Formats: sequence, C-alpha cells, structure tokens
Amino acid sequence: MMLRASTDAQLKNPESEVIAVDPPVSRSALLEQFVTAVVGADPVAAEAARADLVDQLGAEWLIDVSAVIANFEMMTRLADATGARLRPEQLVASASMRAELGLDAFASART
Repeated sequence: MMLRASTDAQLKNPESEVIAVDPPVSRSALLEQFVTAVVGADPVAAEAARADLVDQLGAEWLIDVSAVIANFEMMTRLADATGARLRPEQLVASASMRAELGLDAFASART
C-alpha cells in the first residue's frame, strides 16, 4: 500500500511500525487485516477490522486507508470499462501468476 520511498523511510525506523497494544501488533499487519476483511465477503469480519483500525490508529487512518482501497477499485473499473489491455511485457511478467490463479479462464479475460 506504500510507495517505494515511503516503505524505505519506514524501514529505517522499524520501531515506528509497532503499535503499543497488548499484545503488540505491527501497523502493516493491522492494515493487511483491514484490507483483507473489507474486500472479503464477511461483513462481520469487515466491521471488526474497521473497529480495530479505529481503536488502534484512529479514524483518520480508517478514512485514508478506505480512500486508497476505493481508488484502486475505481481504477480497476475504469480500466475494465475502457477495455484496457496489458502491455506485452506485462503479459509475459504476469503469465505464471495468471496461470496459477486461473485468471485467463474467466470470460472477461483479455490478453
């Protein structure tokens, strides 16, 4: 979820990554839990992840992370709506992942 420069800056100060709760949890783990829950199909898990995020990082983080998730969803829909295709080098780079996930079998697959 972070840009390379942000990630590099975070790695220089790993203590800033840990949230002081009992037991301690990393900010990355909390954000990953939130993203996984809200894009999943379990509304109870999503609500619990929202509450955890607000409790441990505050409402501002919930708003920012939700906006990032929404933006990625929007970009995907825009790409799909415009018929965007992968560039040749992207097709090569993603071939094994697409095969592993069975993505090329979808009726909507465009290669």
